[in-house]
Amino acid sequence: MIFDAHMLARYFVLGTQDVRDEAKFFEVLTAALQSGITLFQYREKGPGALIGTDKLRVAQKVRALTHQYHVPLVIDDDIALAHAVQADGVHFGQGDGAPEKNIQQAGALFVGVSVSTPQEYARIADLSGIDHIGIGPVYLTHSKADAKPAIGTAGLQAIAEMSRWPSVAIGGITLENLAAVLNTDVAGAAVISMISQSDDIAQTLQFWQTLSTKKEP
Repeated sequence: MIFDAHMLARYFVLGTQDVRDEAKFFEVLTAALQSGITLFQYREKGPGALIGTDKLRVAQKVRALTHQYHVPLVIDDDIALAHAVQADGVHFGQGDGAPEKNIQQAGALFVGVSVSTPQEYARIADLSGIDHIGIGPVYLTHSKADAKPAIGTAGLQAIAEMSRWPSVAIGGITLENLAAVLNTDVAGAAVISMISQSDDIAQTLQFWQTLSTKKEP
């Protein structure tokens, strides 16, 4: 699949460790796919995350579901798994190995890279093979134990302005601050808990889609 910046509009990230069990994971994912997410990242990381054959089994079911709903699939920091399940893309953080090597091994997969400061952006700015960047954490987040300090919308805008690639905001994004995030030069936002902990996923995505539509030229 060819990368398109519109994929970043409503970007959902989830692993089984983010919800109480595997059944809940697929319940939440299915509701999100039905309600209008534009990209899904499968991210098993941290305490309770699946590994090995369990991770592969779940990833294969995720691939089938995302195919069913015609939503691109990104795998977090696992190139071998991304190739094994024929995902569309792969995403790397700053601590996930050498960007040059990751890009080479990604092959035809589209590539996203996380940055949190202008200095981190500068280290990848001249590389070929990157399709977009994730910028954050914008706000304080509890989804990652090793999360970096929040950069706020000012920090988000500063990096988005200098980026040669489309960008997506990440980290601590909620219904309350979503409009402020989308008011910057990002192509969209990536969230975990805003959807996974929502009491009404369809309503959450409807609100998000309304804001996304307002942002389109």
